[in-house]
Amino acid sequence: MNSYPAKLTMCCALVTGAALWGGMAVKFASEDKLSYEPNVACLKGSPYGKIFALAMQGPIGFYWHEGKTHEHASTLADDHEHHAGCADGCHGHQAEAAATGAELRDGNVPLRVRTQEKIKQMEATVHRKTNGEPLSAAHKQYIQGEVEDKLRLAYELDPTNYTNYGNYHLFLSINNLGRAEADDYAALGIASQTLETCKQDELDPASWVTAANAAYNIIDHIGRHHKDYSVAQAKASLAEFDSCIGRYEELLAQALRDGRAIPAPRLTEMEGRVAYLKRLRKAQGVYMQRIMSNDMAAHSPHHAN
Repeated sequence: MNSYPAKLTMCCALVTGAALWGGMAVKFASEDKLSYEPNVACLKGSPYGKIFALAMQGPIGFYWHEGKTHEHASTLADDHEHHAGCADGCHGHQAEAAATGAELRDGNVPLRVRTQEKIKQMEATVHRKTNGEPLSAAHKQYIQGEVEDKLRLAYELDPTNYTNYGNYHLFLSINNLGRAEADDYAALGIASQTLETCKQDELDPASWVTAANAAYNIIDHIGRHHKDYSVAQAKASLAEFDSCIGRYEELLAQALRDGRAIPAPRLTEMEGRVAYLKRLRKAQGVYMQRIMSNDMAAHSPHHAN
């Protein structure tokens, strides 16, 4: 029995199948249909996900500051670097720690307080850096990976949280922790994605604070790369920001009229963020009008407001 025709038919079928598989794989890859990002237990974007996202902010800060928080430095009274937050009324953490130690030794502090202080000192000592050498490149890369993974997960759990969004956007925008360079366009993509996500929320005014933050980040990107954009695009970005602020104020007023409870600290934080973003937007508008209009004159005869 001659098996040559059968073998030839099988080979043709295999080649045809491989060609079809390869062609469809390329097509699906170009359409991003082969990526799989599971949403385990549907946590991402859910109310439970929002809670987990808030709980993750502490561990993220721990990695970001290379394993030692500001509170640890204060407790140990060593390696403290004064910064803007300490400028007003900071008399030195060493003096504070010394005073606390004297009170503990004199026995003028209740047992419960002494126990709490001892536990704080033990926790801080565990995280004290004993090697005076700077971090190696491999260690920085490890910290960078851990921070990025945690920031991305926290953002995916609740992209409308302004802290989680702001932290992740900041990470993409800087070159700390051993990053070769900032990824401006990845940061722009996150800002655009966040803006569209937050605009779907018609109930929580906090989502529109995040939207305004993302809108300002887009404005800032256009300002830094103004040669790539037209005046019309710059004006549209400013108008988008104004729209987000207006929607925030509408939803906040509606929430107060409906008697929905907004904790005072949260309300103060939102109002503070909005006021800060408004100042940034005003300055950016002046910058676009004064500087960018000259560079963008070739694109449009109009100026950004």
